[in-house]
Amino acid sequence: MKTPPRLTASGPLLAVTGGVTLVAWSALAWRSHGGGAPLGWMLVTMGVTWAALFWAIPHAVLRDSPGILCFGLAFRLVALAAQPVMEDDHYRFLWDGYRFSATGSPYAEAPRERFGDPTVPREFQPILDGLNHPDVPTIYGPLTEWAFRICHAIAPAKLWPWKWVLLGADLTVLLLLWADLNVRGRLLLAWCPLVIFETGFNAHPDVLAIALIIAAWALRRRGWPVTAGAVAGLAITAKVFSLLLVPFVLWRIGWRAWLAALAAVVALYGPFWLDGSAADFAGLRAMAGEWEFNSSLHAVVAAATSPNAARVACGLAFGALWLVLLARWRSAVSDVTSNRLPPGEWVYGAFLLLSAVANPWYALWLWPFVATRISATGCCALVAVSLTYVTGLNLGDAALGNFGHPWWVRPVEFGAIALVAVWEWQKRKPAHEPH
Repeated sequence: MKTPPRLTASGPLLAVTGGVTLVAWSALAWRSHGGGAPLGWMLVTMGVTWAALFWAIPHAVLRDSPGILCFGLAFRLVALAAQPVMEDDHYRFLWDGYRFSATGSPYAEAPRERFGDPTVPREFQPILDGLNHPDVPTIYGPLTEWAFRICHAIAPAKLWPWKWVLLGADLTVLLLLWADLNVRGRLLLAWCPLVIFETGFNAHPDVLAIALIIAAWALRRRGWPVTAGAVAGLAITAKVFSLLLVPFVLWRIGWRAWLAALAAVVALYGPFWLDGSAADFAGLRAMAGEWEFNSSLHAVVAAATSPNAARVACGLAFGALWLVLLARWRSAVSDVTSNRLPPGEWVYGAFLLLSAVANPWYALWLWPFVATRISATGCCALVAVSLTYVTGLNLGDAALGNFGHPWWVRPVEFGAIALVAVWEWQKRKPAHEPH
């Protein structure tokens, strides 16, 4: 009797895993239009989609790539039609686009200054009411603000133009990295549930800056240093997190690349500086100095000392780690056309562990680098970070406060990452020869 063929991702398994994932995302998107999906729906969806992805990864072969890509596009189109889930940051995007268009600067004032203003258009009144931290000026960089303004011109008070911008950035990352990835990396790049949820559903802008950083690296590889520098500078103006990786991207490609990066930053920030504005630095300063959410090592240090001391200590620790990573990169990369992607998973992993604020969408900065160099620890971080949505607000528990977590959330989230990291390290240790 012949042994029946094993299901592979090139046949029934791809259809099953992709189909289950598509149904899960479709159900969440449908529920998002019914007054918002509750926490349970979101967590179940993330669990199902991650399980389907991990089920497919061990069986995938390269000939599955077209199907993987088609399913990835289908997931993104479903997310495009969804409403944000358990998030209100999109109100800030819409508000910034309106204020930039109306006044010439999104940085001139905090939103609370418009409370009770009868000149605010009717369609923006609920948007103003829905803003979080209305006393803090916007934290988004000039390039992102220009995108908000253009989207406002297309459809005021509507999120769909901005979602199309993000879809374009997301697909750019796939296009630039696809050829260099093995099939497991392609699956994670195209199907990563964190990307679908935080970018497609909730429209967080990080993927715009990520796409620019990856584009700068691709231009470096192709021997276009000045253009690579300019694009890297644009990434900084999209989101300041890009600054952590720009020196890795521009290393060894000459002073003209650095000058081009500086010129791009000055070109985007300059008009606001000349107008007397600190641009996004005012909001970022408030965030860095006052906010705390989902921190790990920072929380431990703060409990032993004080929040301010923890910020200083963790900042110094991150600076030291960053310099070590840059030094290792300098010694490892001598060819400017090398296809080796910078160690973004290490840079942003260290940053998130030491930061006072570790929002789940910040983990998107790990995504392309983990897809390039698959690791159990990186995948665990991408999975576990969604537990941060288990807050007092989403649980309806006033005793926790809006952004407070039950006692078990951070131990489970960071404990899981730590355990997987230890397991992976032990697994990679070379076996000792017997004496």
